Amino acid sequence: MSYGKYCPDPQFERKDYEFLCGTWEFGFGEEGPLDRTIVVPYSYESRASGIGDERVCTCVRYRRTFRVKPHEGRLLLHFEAVDYETEVRLNGKDVGSHRGGFTHFCLDITDTAHVGENVLEVRVHDSLDKSQLRGKQRAREKSYDCWYVQTTGIWKPVWIEYAGDVLIEDIHFTTENGGAAVASVRLSASAPVKGSVYDETGALVAEFEGWGRETECPFTVPHPLLWSAGSPHLYHAVVRAGEKNCDEVGTYFAFREIVLRPDGIYVNGTKEFQQMVLDQGYWSETGLTPPDEEAIERDVRLIKEMGFNGVRKHQKVESSLFYHLCDKYGLYVWGEIPSPYAFDGRMREEYLRDSADIVRQLRSHPSVICWLLFNEAWGVSSIEEDREEQAFVEEAADAVRALDGRPVITNDGWHHLDSDILSLHEYEQNDAAIAREYTSKDYVVTEKVINTNKFGRAFADGYSYCGQPIIISEYGGVAIEGEGWGYGESAPDASAYESRVRRIVKAVRSLDYISGCCYTQLTDVQQEINGLLTENRVPKLPIRTIRDIFAGQ
Repeated sequence: MSYGKYCPDPQFERKDYEFLCGTWEFGFGEEGPLDRTIVVPYSYESRASGIGDERVCTCVRYRRTFRVKPHEGRLLLHFEAVDYETEVRLNGKDVGSHRGGFTHFCLDITDTAHVGENVLEVRVHDSLDKSQLRGKQRAREKSYDCWYVQTTGIWKPVWIEYAGDVLIEDIHFTTENGGAAVASVRLSASAPVKGSVYDETGALVAEFEGWGRETECPFTVPHPLLWSAGSPHLYHAVVRAGEKNCDEVGTYFAFREIVLRPDGIYVNGTKEFQQMVLDQGYWSETGLTPPDEEAIERDVRLIKEMGFNGVRKHQKVESSLFYHLCDKYGLYVWGEIPSPYAFDGRMREEYLRDSADIVRQLRSHPSVICWLLFNEAWGVSSIEEDREEQAFVEEAADAVRALDGRPVITNDGWHHLDSDILSLHEYEQNDAAIAREYTSKDYVVTEKVINTNKFGRAFADGYSYCGQPIIISEYGGVAIEGEGWGYGESAPDASAYESRVRRIVKAVRSLDYISGCCYTQLTDVQQEINGLLTENRVPKLPIRTIRDIFAGQ
């Protein structure tokens, strides 16, 4: 297992970089010797880290050396994700800190690093606090229900990058399907910006330029090829900033339009049924961290081979490479904010900060087609009638919409507010009951108690249906008998498993008013064994059979 086949961030690529993954010195606790080693980027809880200790530790420390070559310009240190509060020292000096377990951060270490050997130290504090965004990490000492072993410390790649004198800090493209586009570029200081745009054959199709710390550069691509899951056309761009020692970043974008209507979701004017699978992104040896880049690519290819055109990346911000491969191969993605589990001042502050960072981090990916803010009222448990919680979720939704124009789902499952898509969960295991309970659309959006008649109506108090497209965004969850659980009684063998999955899928797909559905789930995850694949990605049924089931054959 190793990282290095791809650049660290294919959406924002500088050519001169070096991964700092591999063996680091490591220690538990605030003080004491670093008397162990760990394999980065795997967290200490995972076996791939070389430690494999699942006990909770609130402070971990790392140290390693790395060499810096003679260079001009700035030197950057990147952490794709560290959970949760990070302090970084280089050569004995503080160089930065960060809060949040799912977001990338970058430190300019130019003034502290020197040519030759450098000593990097990282201290991380984490906890079981329910106010921080946790996703599916347990908030107890032991795993329970659908919450799994916590992830502490560095859990995504670390790397250094050699850049120009004036840094390109962010690039974001907005496009219209007619060919008009704007490149929004943010720099570390005012400077000239120039960009070149190329099609998939490498032909130059447009150029743009601007000047300033933040600049918007309009341009036009004649007769653009559009992006969709079935036809994922991308345009590549090279952006340069500065006058002498220029910073240069390779990136890409697409022309793609999402329009919602009561009868469905339209991509570039064509109605597309969202045939999705829920993916929590866990592996047996590496936990929340993908084993390597090949594992990420295998998952994306498998999802498509199984007949899905989309994936709900559940309660996790995945590796940047995952979103890049969804862009490249054509797979719709629901971008989901990992949940907190308490409603207090700290949660509100951290949720607004982290959700904004996540949206900025993912909004340049054409594969991401919507934002899902809360799931089953986790963190806002009284949203059905509590006006304070409702007001906060409305505030969060407004903040996301101000950053990006994609559809927003306020509370997936039930008790929606002003969601752009009405997404409902239903783990009923009896296909006849599904058909009976969901026959009437009017009944479903007004009166039905969602999810086996137990959890709540579609909308919270004070909100009602306004013609949104409807998606069954969680269903299925069938398990075969074993050490773990699924929804309902586990099937005794593969034959019974196939039969029940077929019946449930057919019942959901027969609902003529829905615009999509998302099956739970892609793989088993620790004690939850209701995947179409095992945690090691072994199919429980032949891939062709799975494909036929979801195609209605």
